[in-house]
Amino acid sequence: MKNNTAVPTTYIPLEKFHIVPITGLTPENLKYSAKKTIRDREKIPHTTKLNILAKNLGIKGGFANYEKEFEEKLKPFMAAHKLQKRVNLLEHKYRGMQLGYTQFTHQQVSERLFYSKEQMPSKLFTGNDFDFSGVLAWDMHDLYEVLAKDKYWENIFIQKLHIKLFCDDSFELDKYVEAMKEHYFVDFNEERFKELLSLDLNTKIPLTKRRTGNLPSFFDSASNNLNEASTQTAEYEEVMVSISDLIIISNMFEIGGCYNLLGNNLTNFYDHAFGSDVEVYYENSMSSDESGVYIKSAQFLQKILNQRFQQSNKGWVNVIPYNENLIFLSDDNGNFDFVIKNQRDKVFTHQIYGDYLKRADIPSFIEDYRFKRWEYFNYKGNRELDSHLAEQHYYANGGLTKNYPGQHVILQNYYETSGDYIIESRSSNKHLYGFKKVKLANKELMVSELITIDELNDFLHKNHEYFSTRKGDSLPPLNTEADKNLAATCTFYDVLAYVSWAEKETNVPLRLLAYDEYLAVRDNDLGTNASFKNGGYMAFYTPDGRQYPGHPPYMNESDFDALTLRFPENLTNFEKNGLEFIDSNFFAEWLLEGVSIRSASLTSFYGDAHVLRASGPRDCTGKYKGVKTGFRLCYELNQ
Repeated sequence: MKNNTAVPTTYIPLEKFHIVPITGLTPENLKYSAKKTIRDREKIPHTTKLNILAKNLGIKGGFANYEKEFEEKLKPFMAAHKLQKRVNLLEHKYRGMQLGYTQFTHQQVSERLFYSKEQMPSKLFTGNDFDFSGVLAWDMHDLYEVLAKDKYWENIFIQKLHIKLFCDDSFELDKYVEAMKEHYFVDFNEERFKELLSLDLNTKIPLTKRRTGNLPSFFDSASNNLNEASTQTAEYEEVMVSISDLIIISNMFEIGGCYNLLGNNLTNFYDHAFGSDVEVYYENSMSSDESGVYIKSAQFLQKILNQRFQQSNKGWVNVIPYNENLIFLSDDNGNFDFVIKNQRDKVFTHQIYGDYLKRADIPSFIEDYRFKRWEYFNYKGNRELDSHLAEQHYYANGGLTKNYPGQHVILQNYYETSGDYIIESRSSNKHLYGFKKVKLANKELMVSELITIDELNDFLHKNHEYFSTRKGDSLPPLNTEADKNLAATCTFYDVLAYVSWAEKETNVPLRLLAYDEYLAVRDNDLGTNASFKNGGYMAFYTPDGRQYPGHPPYMNESDFDALTLRFPENLTNFEKNGLEFIDSNFFAEWLLEGVSIRSASLTSFYGDAHVLRASGPRDCTGKYKGVKTGFRLCYELNQ
């Protein structure tokens, strides 16, 4: 049992990037909040903050009017609804298997209630005092053990026959039974098998289970304590478990797609006939029959789960709107919680790259920072629903699992498509020396050759502060070539700092090539050394100049850091669109998406086809894999 009723702080974003923490609703609470405002660069008067807080809580007339309304209306309202003690009504007190039953945040609940086209529910399931530690906490080990004594039940649940029977029109039970008779069960009793499968899902069946205290856990097995645990005297008990619970347990990895606040799934308005949105996504190459089964299966589980929750009042809270900006949640014991319109769960972090890159060193092409700032301070909506719609939009428009770029990327693309978020146009009419013009389908790019060791050293020399505080793979051992016109090697954060500096030097909006642009510049052509067996290997050298015949053996970090990594003597290049590319799979280039692509084979950092998904560490140069990673710059010409 976990009984932590501490309520997390609520944060309200203001203009000019100020953030106000709210811990309570009394005038004294708000005065404290105003004092604790997390201020950005511009000052904001104390009175202004108080008036903004009152407005955010749905009270017109400023803070003075809020003080009056609190005494005359809000306090009596709370008394009438028996809102006596504030606790965290989203906290799961009785935790069990948490794979699918993720605890909701206050921001999630707020956005579901305030920014939804659905009717305002009067009841919401948050799981607060629901017992997730009982049967629903069983893992697959538990399930297999209790079913092992009856081969019919074991087959029904492990093979998920209820889902096939209810959701797949192509499933033929008689053919399945014949296969069981012929190939699997010697003495198969067809009548009993069909009888068990036809039982009402609320039927409870007796199962024999080892008592929890004597059951070896997954962690026992993983730590090789299974023999010790097994020598304990086994004590068994008979438990009555509903068929629906066993279906839920046997589909525990799919439950997460049903347990959400997208629609009315966890409200008193849930309609078993129509269901609610399920988090199920698939590529558009999947047949309509397959996708139909996929969705129907998830909705079937959703229905069972909802019925399970509705068997008692446990886990449900009352939804009590006070005004258009403030909603209370309550249980039936005098406990309450509240959510505020447009609230946030956390403080915005301007340092999106942590200690790796200062805010001032983030180049203009990094849309991540601008987008995250916009989403936090400017966007008002239901982010859980938006993320769901963004996933659907990604796959509906030909997105592939193998190149899934990340949830934040597809969310940004979704907002761009909807017109909510607009990317700043960045282009130039300058023709910088050393850049080649490359015409693509709908734009013209100016693209540089690979940045050289000389150019990287010039940047580091002129930016002592960055070099002295940078983190990641050491740069000197990777840039020791006698020929300083060879391609430099660095981390992605080094690239960002370099681009930020170069933008200021040239007054041109420089950036990296995006993945699709890189392929277009290359005409999707591979190098002659596209096979990893064809050579192009980099060479490791010890501090005293000895070359390793291959990759060094495992050694401690400081010893490995002292090794230099150099280009092979027989290094060759090839040309595409007037640009030089290194013909080696052991040289890679950083791309706009923060991933690297191997130069000869156009494969990922890990050598597979999933370039956008299989990204190496951004603070890494590739050295530990015997890879050098460099970069080239580009910018878009004015149309």
